[in-house]
Amino acid sequence: MYFEIVDHLNTVLAETISTLTPETPFDAASCTFVATKDTTHGDLTTNAAMVLAKTLKKNPREIAAMFQEKLTASPHVEKVMIAGPGFINIRLSGTVLIDTLKSILKEKEHYGRSFRFSGKKALVEFVSANPTGPLHVGHVRGAVVGDTTAELLRAVGYEVTREYYYNDAGVQMQMLGRSVQARYRQLFGVDSPLPENGYKGDYIRYIAAGLKSSRGDSLLREEKWEPFTEYAADVLMNIIMDDLRRLRVLFDATFSERSLHTSGAVARTLKQLAEKGATYEQDGAIWLRTTDHGDEKDRVLVKSDGEPTYVTPDIAYHCDKYDRGFDLLVNVMGHDHHSQVERVKTALRIFGHNLDRLQYLLNQMVSIQREGEKVKLSTREGQFMTLAEMVDELGADVTRYFFAQRSYKAQMIFDWDLAKKQSMDNPVYYLQYVHARACSMEEKAIERGIGVSPAMEFDTSILMGEKERLLLLKLFYYPSFVSDAAERFETQLIPTYLEDLAKMFHTYYQAQRVLDQDDPAGSLARFHLVLAIRQVMRNGLGLLRVNAPERM
Repeated sequence: MYFEIVDHLNTVLAETISTLTPETPFDAASCTFVATKDTTHGDLTTNAAMVLAKTLKKNPREIAAMFQEKLTASPHVEKVMIAGPGFINIRLSGTVLIDTLKSILKEKEHYGRSFRFSGKKALVEFVSANPTGPLHVGHVRGAVVGDTTAELLRAVGYEVTREYYYNDAGVQMQMLGRSVQARYRQLFGVDSPLPENGYKGDYIRYIAAGLKSSRGDSLLREEKWEPFTEYAADVLMNIIMDDLRRLRVLFDATFSERSLHTSGAVARTLKQLAEKGATYEQDGAIWLRTTDHGDEKDRVLVKSDGEPTYVTPDIAYHCDKYDRGFDLLVNVMGHDHHSQVERVKTALRIFGHNLDRLQYLLNQMVSIQREGEKVKLSTREGQFMTLAEMVDELGADVTRYFFAQRSYKAQMIFDWDLAKKQSMDNPVYYLQYVHARACSMEEKAIERGIGVSPAMEFDTSILMGEKERLLLLKLFYYPSFVSDAAERFETQLIPTYLEDLAKMFHTYYQAQRVLDQDDPAGSLARFHLVLAIRQVMRNGLGLLRVNAPERM
């Protein structure tokens, strides 16, 4: 409903602009209607008149008056107002808002979704943690941001693939293998200290014990680290995927870094870069000419010992992504990957790939605050809070919501004590309580013989009071929030919307008796409004993969 109305009004703008600038090229797409920040100024607004002022060499308010006549003729518009220096504000007709309510009750879980990107494919790569230990809270943020972003993209029409890229090659995996090897030998009484910078967590002992149980002492004389790495990686990947499922995160595909080496993809990438004159050899290493693209110095792709740097397989992986034909590639990573991102982009630019199709979401750091104190975390030292521990104590609903409600661009302090509260202070509890209250009201309505009219026939004038109108307008805006959250990769827009809607409904419920035995017509109309609010609340929570309970 929202896009149908806004697209219609934007068409009126474009047609008016074409008549005003018949001989002057002008991009009408830059003039569109958006929701007003303050509904006292109207429901939708545009700065089209001010954008056109320089071209037409006229006062913006004079130009706005020209638009006013055309827009007033629209059946979707109740009133057109010119404000300030030339803003054009619109108050929508009551019919639009009632049709919105009916659309919600008809479309149900599909309301808010669109087909704006139908036919396009998106790959969202996220988490992608090395299988060197259980997932910790930093990974949880990436998991929630990635999974919610994927769901939002699906809501606007993309065919989405969720992918986990895991590093099963390289120095860290060697260190994992040697750490397990040391603990394995210790189980047989062998004096085998952990390697310097080895992994010290108890999970290494657990893996070693499992290896002893399955292989006995058959690996005691094994000097190579690879068998230990392979076993540990398999165990840890199973743990990681099990933990993610508890967070309601499911992947469509996994991609192994080692496969890029064994398939020859890394070697081909290096060869193709050399053929393009983008690399050179110096001091026994292979360098990428990144200074030709604005970098402060060239970067090593292959070290003098023949070992590729971590960025080299990443370049090969992204070339593979492009070759698979996705229209949009989204990478959710930690902020510490910033320099790696720039090197990968440079290589992709050399290959001629369209970087507009590639989006990096670099999550900022997360710290846990518990009982007023910051919790110290260190993966290598074995001092960390795992995803499993967080979900066990807080639940998937709270964990997902708290991470989704903050922009990935900002550092985050996770308030553990607030997350545990079962009160209105906790936004998850508050939203779920509002949904449960609406469900309770439905039960009471049914007991009183009030139900949804199959033809949705009720006295619509009852919902034209200012309190009801504001709620209907908020429901009208919902699809725009979904679209903006998807296109701008800002998951926090959905929690912000839901919290605003919940507060509005709570205020309305306190001020207005929804089900009134002395007012059957009013009860019926308001009952339909409550059901629409409940449906949108449920849809929004669904996008976040947070449950909407019927009872609390």
